[in-house]
Amino acid sequence: MALLQQKGCEVHAYAQPGEARLRLEEKGIVCHDVPIQRSPLQMQNWAALGILTDSFKEEGFQFIHVHTPVASILGRIAAHRAGVPCTLYTAHGFHFFKGAPLLNWMLYYPLERLMARWTDVLITINREDYKRAQKFSVRKKVTYVSGVGLDLQVYGSEQDLPEAETEKADRRRQLFDLPKSDHDEPPFVILCVAELNANKNQKQLIEALGQLGSQAGNIHLAFAGTGPFEQTLLELANRLGVSDRVHMLGYRRDIPDLLRACDVAALVSYREGLPRAIMEAMAVGKPVIGTHIRGIHDLIEHESTGMLVPVGDITATAKAFTQLRDDPALTTAMGEANKERIIRYGLPAVLREMDSIYIEALNKEGRKRVPSEMHASL
Repeated sequence: MALLQQKGCEVHAYAQPGEARLRLEEKGIVCHDVPIQRSPLQMQNWAALGILTDSFKEEGFQFIHVHTPVASILGRIAAHRAGVPCTLYTAHGFHFFKGAPLLNWMLYYPLERLMARWTDVLITINREDYKRAQKFSVRKKVTYVSGVGLDLQVYGSEQDLPEAETEKADRRRQLFDLPKSDHDEPPFVILCVAELNANKNQKQLIEALGQLGSQAGNIHLAFAGTGPFEQTLLELANRLGVSDRVHMLGYRRDIPDLLRACDVAALVSYREGLPRAIMEAMAVGKPVIGTHIRGIHDLIEHESTGMLVPVGDITATAKAFTQLRDDPALTTAMGEANKERIIRYGLPAVLREMDSIYIEALNKEGRKRVPSEMHASL
């Protein structure tokens, strides 16, 4: 949005009401509340479609850029009805992917094929989606962009402070709510930043810790996030006898600090587009344990910048825990490699890519100047 404003555009944002509205309005974004629901079958989406169509006609937009599956479908239909000249869609991860449930393919795949005819530029952020989109958008432009842009400065190294080792250990213990230990080995902390839900699959991490038994020793799992599976995960940890090494941190605003203080980051989801949590870990120079799925293997190279394990493979996950714990040199080397690898996904690189896409789209069919009004996102 800031990039569009720098081009002299009046930017509008359409979304569910939320706390983000105040932040956007402070930056000069014109905000519109629309009752868009995540499920495509919710009746409120019909009302949302009407609101979008009427507003697009009234505003006279020359350009829209839509995001998320349901909002993008509604936005593209409304743009078509309103006669908006140019429509871009960023697919943050198609719901139809290798290994996805049949229902996802039956529902979302036909819809995306249909919507492709009303999409001037389809932007994908992982290689699997890029290849698949090329097959159903042959008459339109399909492109690949390295994510949505991570502000790498936020995740830069902390200032070197004259802090004693005991003070560092105390601060780390407080961050992760670690127990005081009489062991010689310091805690080895694996951090997962994600909503606690079925897709994020945190149970695989807890089951791997349980499988290690006494071999786990000083390994601790820390989960930053909230969600419907919190109690289920706690019960699982208790049943496996590892509850003293599983730490629920709740909702946190100090994610960069947590990432700097952990030893390894982990994300073992069933489905991802291009996960920000992994990019954040890479930016602070941490190795990553992740499932070998779309989006994660775009970011992590197995045994070079982290360890990729199959979804549901508890033994491979447990092995990754001990391999990284027992080889500090490998862990450090992977983290340093990630700091180099993440640059291509940083905000400056992505803004350069998006700038060229916007210019090309806006100059299409004789439009030689940037329009005075532009719809920024959904």
